[in-house]
Amino acid sequence: MILPKLREIKEALTSFFSAPYTTKFPFEPHTPEPEFRGLPRYHAESCVGCGSCAQVCPPQAITMTDDQTAGVRTLTVDYASCIHCGQCEEHCITGQGIKLSTEYSISVMDLKAPEMFESVQKELLYCEACRVVVAPRDQLKWIKNRLGAKAYAHPNLLLESQKEFFGLAPAKSKSRLRREDQVKVLCPKCRHKVVVEDEFYGFQKND
Repeated sequence: MILPKLREIKEALTSFFSAPYTTKFPFEPHTPEPEFRGLPRYHAESCVGCGSCAQVCPPQAITMTDDQTAGVRTLTVDYASCIHCGQCEEHCITGQGIKLSTEYSISVMDLKAPEMFESVQKELLYCEACRVVVAPRDQLKWIKNRLGAKAYAHPNLLLESQKEFFGLAPAKSKSRLRREDQVKVLCPKCRHKVVVEDEFYGFQKND
Protein backbone atom coordinates (compact mmCIF):
# COMPACT_ATOMS: atom_id res chain seq x y z
CA MET A 1 0.00 0.00 0.00
CA ILE A 2 3.04 2.29 0.28
CA LEU A 3 3.81 2.50 -3.45
CA PRO A 4 0.33 3.72 -4.50
CA LYS A 5 0.49 6.45 -1.85
CA LEU A 6 3.91 7.53 -3.03
CA ARG A 7 2.62 7.78 -6.60
CA GLU A 8 -0.30 9.92 -5.39
CA ILE A 9 2.05 12.25 -3.49
CA LYS A 10 4.27 12.57 -6.55
CA GLU A 11 1.28 13.40 -8.75
CA ALA A 12 0.04 15.98 -6.24
CA LEU A 13 3.43 17.70 -6.03
CA THR A 14 3.82 17.67 -9.81
CA SER A 15 0.41 19.26 -10.26
CA PHE A 16 1.10 21.84 -7.56
CA PHE A 17 4.26 23.13 -9.22
CA SER A 18 2.96 22.87 -12.82
CA ALA A 19 1.14 25.53 -14.81
CA PRO A 20 -2.66 25.46 -14.43
CA TYR A 21 -4.69 23.67 -17.11
CA THR A 22 -7.86 25.71 -16.59
CA THR A 23 -8.67 29.22 -17.81
CA LYS A 24 -8.51 32.34 -15.62
CA PHE A 25 -12.25 32.95 -15.76
CA PRO A 26 -13.84 35.04 -14.23
CA PHE A 27 -10.76 37.24 -13.91
CA GLU A 28 -10.21 37.01 -17.67
CA PRO A 29 -12.87 36.37 -20.35
CA HIS A 30 -13.02 32.83 -21.64
CA THR A 31 -13.37 32.18 -25.36
CA PRO A 32 -15.09 28.82 -25.98
CA GLU A 33 -14.33 26.55 -28.90
CA PRO A 34 -16.42 27.06 -32.09
CA GLU A 35 -18.20 23.74 -31.43
CA PHE A 36 -19.28 24.86 -27.95
CA ARG A 37 -23.05 24.56 -27.40
CA GLY A 38 -24.05 27.84 -25.83
CA LEU A 39 -27.24 29.89 -25.83
CA PRO A 40 -29.49 29.34 -28.86
CA ARG A 41 -30.09 32.53 -30.84
CA TYR A 42 -32.72 33.19 -33.51
CA HIS A 43 -31.73 34.69 -36.86
CA ALA A 44 -34.85 36.54 -37.99
CA GLU A 45 -33.77 36.76 -41.63
CA SER A 46 -33.42 32.95 -41.87
CA CYS A 47 -36.18 31.82 -39.49
CA VAL A 48 -39.51 31.11 -41.23
CA GLY A 49 -41.57 30.59 -38.07
CA CYS A 50 -42.46 26.96 -38.79
CA GLY A 51 -42.22 25.96 -35.13
CA SER A 52 -40.19 22.79 -35.59
CA CYS A 53 -37.74 23.99 -32.93
CA ALA A 54 -40.58 24.17 -30.39
CA GLN A 55 -41.81 20.68 -31.32
CA VAL A 56 -38.45 18.93 -30.86
CA CYS A 57 -37.26 20.78 -27.71
CA PRO A 58 -36.91 18.06 -25.01
CA PRO A 59 -37.42 20.34 -21.94
CA GLN A 60 -40.06 22.39 -23.79
CA ALA A 61 -37.96 25.52 -23.35
CA ILE A 62 -39.26 26.90 -26.67
CA THR A 63 -42.88 28.03 -26.83
CA MET A 64 -44.93 28.92 -29.91
CA THR A 65 -47.81 31.39 -29.57
CA ASP A 66 -50.18 32.54 -32.32
CA ASP A 67 -51.80 35.93 -31.77
CA GLN A 68 -55.04 35.94 -33.77
CA THR A 69 -55.59 39.67 -33.17
CA ALA A 70 -52.15 40.86 -34.25
CA GLY A 71 -51.73 38.12 -36.85
CA VAL A 72 -48.25 37.10 -35.72
CA ARG A 73 -46.57 33.97 -34.40
CA THR A 74 -44.05 34.36 -31.58
CA LEU A 75 -41.35 31.78 -30.87
CA THR A 76 -39.64 32.23 -27.50
CA VAL A 77 -36.66 30.45 -25.93
CA ASP A 78 -36.55 30.33 -22.12
CA TYR A 79 -32.89 30.07 -21.16
CA ALA A 80 -33.83 29.02 -17.61
CA SER A 81 -35.19 25.75 -19.05
CA CYS A 82 -32.83 25.30 -22.03
CA ILE A 83 -30.38 22.39 -21.73
CA HIS A 84 -28.31 23.38 -24.80
CA CYS A 85 -28.89 20.02 -26.47
CA GLY A 86 -28.88 21.46 -30.01
CA GLN A 87 -32.06 19.72 -31.18
CA CYS A 88 -33.56 23.05 -32.28
CA GLU A 89 -30.59 23.81 -34.51
CA GLU A 90 -30.43 20.25 -35.90
CA HIS A 91 -34.11 20.16 -36.89
CA CYS A 92 -34.41 23.72 -38.22
CA ILE A 93 -35.83 23.35 -41.75
CA THR A 94 -33.73 26.24 -43.11
CA GLY A 95 -30.60 25.24 -41.20
CA GLN A 96 -29.95 28.84 -40.16
CA GLY A 97 -33.12 29.96 -38.36
CA ILE A 98 -31.81 29.16 -34.88
CA LYS A 99 -28.16 28.50 -34.03
CA LEU A 100 -26.33 27.67 -30.84
CA SER A 101 -23.93 30.50 -30.07
CA THR A 102 -20.76 30.43 -27.95
CA GLU A 103 -22.40 32.62 -25.30
CA TYR A 104 -22.77 30.80 -22.00
CA SER A 105 -22.99 33.29 -19.14
CA ILE A 106 -26.18 35.10 -18.08
CA SER A 107 -26.04 36.71 -14.65
CA VAL A 108 -29.46 37.92 -13.49
CA MET A 109 -31.32 38.04 -10.19
CA ASP A 110 -34.71 37.29 -11.75
CA LEU A 111 -35.42 34.30 -14.01
CA LYS A 112 -38.15 36.38 -15.69
CA ALA A 113 -35.69 39.10 -16.72
CA PRO A 114 -35.69 40.01 -20.46
CA GLU A 115 -32.14 38.66 -20.78
CA MET A 116 -33.47 35.17 -20.04
CA PHE A 117 -35.58 35.07 -23.19
CA GLU A 118 -34.96 35.10 -26.95
CA SER A 119 -37.90 35.73 -29.29
CA VAL A 120 -38.75 36.08 -32.96
CA GLN A 121 -42.05 37.09 -34.57
CA LYS A 122 -43.46 36.10 -37.96
CA GLU A 123 -46.54 37.26 -39.86
CA LEU A 124 -49.26 34.62 -40.14
CA LEU A 125 -51.37 33.68 -43.14
CA TYR A 126 -54.99 32.70 -42.47
CA CYS A 127 -57.52 30.61 -44.36
CA GLU A 128 -59.85 33.00 -46.19
CA ALA A 129 -62.84 30.74 -45.45
CA CYS A 130 -62.57 29.62 -41.81
CA ARG A 131 -59.76 31.90 -40.54
CA VAL A 132 -57.57 29.15 -39.11
CA VAL A 133 -53.79 29.51 -39.38
CA VAL A 134 -52.36 28.16 -42.64
CA ALA A 135 -48.69 28.98 -42.11
CA PRO A 136 -46.36 31.92 -41.53
CA ARG A 137 -45.93 33.99 -44.69
CA ASP A 138 -42.14 33.53 -44.64
CA GLN A 139 -42.59 29.74 -44.54
CA LEU A 140 -44.70 29.80 -47.72
CA LYS A 141 -42.08 31.97 -49.41
CA TRP A 142 -39.35 29.53 -48.35
CA ILE A 143 -41.32 26.55 -49.72
CA LYS A 144 -41.98 28.43 -52.97
CA ASN A 145 -38.27 29.12 -53.44
CA ARG A 146 -37.41 25.49 -52.69
CA LEU A 147 -39.91 24.13 -55.21
CA GLY A 148 -39.04 26.57 -57.97
CA ALA A 149 -41.41 26.33 -60.95
CA LYS A 150 -43.31 23.45 -59.29
CA ALA A 151 -44.65 25.92 -56.69
CA TYR A 152 -47.11 27.34 -59.24
CA ALA A 153 -49.10 24.09 -59.07
CA HIS A 154 -50.36 24.97 -55.59
CA PRO A 155 -52.91 27.82 -55.28
CA ASN A 156 -51.55 29.08 -51.94
CA LEU A 157 -48.03 29.37 -53.30
CA LEU A 158 -49.27 30.84 -56.58
CA LEU A 159 -51.23 33.57 -54.78
CA GLU A 160 -48.26 34.36 -52.56
CA SER A 161 -46.10 34.79 -55.68
CA GLN A 162 -48.65 37.13 -57.27
CA LYS A 163 -48.75 39.35 -54.19
CA GLU A 164 -45.07 40.12 -54.69
CA PHE A 165 -45.89 41.85 -57.99
CA PHE A 166 -49.39 43.30 -57.51
CA GLY A 167 -52.11 43.40 -54.91
CA LEU A 168 -55.15 41.15 -55.01
CA ALA A 169 -58.61 42.42 -54.11
CA PRO A 170 -60.30 40.47 -51.28
CA ALA A 171 -62.87 37.96 -52.52
CA LYS A 172 -66.50 38.30 -51.55
CA SER A 173 -67.82 35.84 -48.98
CA LYS A 174 -70.43 33.32 -50.11
CA SER A 175 -72.92 31.09 -48.37
CA ARG A 176 -70.74 28.07 -49.17
CA LEU A 177 -67.44 27.21 -50.79
CA ARG A 178 -67.59 26.96 -54.55
CA ARG A 179 -65.25 25.80 -57.29
CA GLU A 180 -63.92 29.30 -57.94
CA ASP A 181 -62.68 29.38 -54.34
CA GLN A 182 -59.82 27.12 -55.45
CA VAL A 183 -57.91 30.32 -56.19
CA LYS A 184 -57.89 31.42 -52.55
CA VAL A 185 -55.63 30.91 -49.59
CA LEU A 186 -57.34 27.95 -47.93
CA CYS A 187 -56.52 25.44 -45.23
CA PRO A 188 -56.50 21.72 -46.21
CA LYS A 189 -59.97 21.15 -44.75
CA CYS A 190 -61.59 23.98 -46.73
CA ARG A 191 -59.74 23.02 -49.91
CA HIS A 192 -61.12 19.50 -49.50
CA LYS A 193 -64.62 20.99 -49.33
CA VAL A 194 -64.03 22.94 -52.53
CA VAL A 195 -62.86 19.88 -54.44
CA VAL A 196 -65.23 17.24 -53.05
CA GLU A 197 -68.37 18.90 -51.73
CA ASP A 198 -68.79 21.28 -54.66
CA GLU A 199 -68.47 18.38 -57.08
CA PHE A 200 -71.29 16.45 -55.42
CA TYR A 201 -73.35 19.37 -54.14
CA GLY A 202 -77.08 18.68 -54.46
CA PHE A 203 -76.74 14.91 -54.50
CA GLN A 204 -78.59 13.22 -51.67
CA LYS A 205 -78.69 9.60 -50.66
CA ASN A 206 -81.97 7.97 -51.67
CA ASP A 207 -83.64 6.11 -48.85
